[in-house]
Amino acid sequence: MKHRKLINTILIVMAIGIVIIVARDFVVNRSGKNIENPYAFDVSEYAKVDSSEIIYQEEKVLQLKVDEPKGIDFYNEAIYVIADSSLLKLNQQGQLLQEIQLGDEPTAIDAGPQVWLAFKNQIVCIDENGKELQRWPDFGPRSVVTSLAVSPEYVYVADAGNRLVYQFSRDGKLIREIGAKDEQKAVPGFIIPSPYFDVDLNEEGYLWAVDPGRHSLENFNADGSLRTSWTISSVKTEGFSGCCNPAHMAIMSEDKFVTSEKGIVRVKIYDQHGEYLGVVATANQFNEVSHAPDVCVSDDGKVILLDFDRKQVRLFNPKESD
Repeated sequence: MKHRKLINTILIVMAIGIVIIVARDFVVNRSGKNIENPYAFDVSEYAKVDSSEIIYQEEKVLQLKVDEPKGIDFYNEAIYVIADSSLLKLNQQGQLLQEIQLGDEPTAIDAGPQVWLAFKNQIVCIDENGKELQRWPDFGPRSVVTSLAVSPEYVYVADAGNRLVYQFSRDGKLIREIGAKDEQKAVPGFIIPSPYFDVDLNEEGYLWAVDPGRHSLENFNADGSLRTSWTISSVKTEGFSGCCNPAHMAIMSEDKFVTSEKGIVRVKIYDQHGEYLGVVATANQFNEVSHAPDVCVSDDGKVILLDFDRKQVRLFNPKESD
């Protein structure tokens, strides 16, 4: 009996002690005071870039009068922007040359003599005046089309929902699915945790696709087999880190790559083998909380960004050598 009373007394004292500690923490860290997280990972140090690594400078900013920009491309001296339910054609001075109402919200664009557009799970081709030339059957409810790459023979469609790239003839016939795990072709299968999945074609017409879950870019042969790839996983400036990076990609002349990252938002240049060359835009050139900008390249080597948060088209030129 005495032992039970002693135990009860100890439990009561412990309970009172816990209440006092909780009450003290509530007063010290009451609403409105900052609570320091000792486990927080500070990435600000990795956002810093040495000035010697910055090889481009911003030349011009074009402000868009839209609610929600979606994607960008460049063709024949003009900038094409999809936004809201429209296609905008601008010159490099920011003058609106043409606006085409699309009737639905596009998700991706490839501009050329004909303009190819994606609408979540469907592909549409229009002429320069907006006349619809083709509309393909949709790919099903799981499909989320995030990027297009069009050659004279083929249309490549990046589907983040199904984690595949589809190769179509230009009249809509499915030729093959690229990127499904295939040990015989040494294809590991794409890792696409979120809807960031970009594709582009190099000057020789070979397909490159971002594998954002692996921080890699993969190059495919015409038969869908893996030709080559490169990967750089690092929190340092020269690498990719976090989930789903690079978020966007475009291929320049000489098979150089422009990449855009989310998390630590920045835009960089790599050579055809994945060798880091330098930075176009650093994190401090974007809003504190910002999306990775979409990217395209002009014929004369400008890097053109679509800043989703500021609703701007931003043009960058290579810095002149000292």
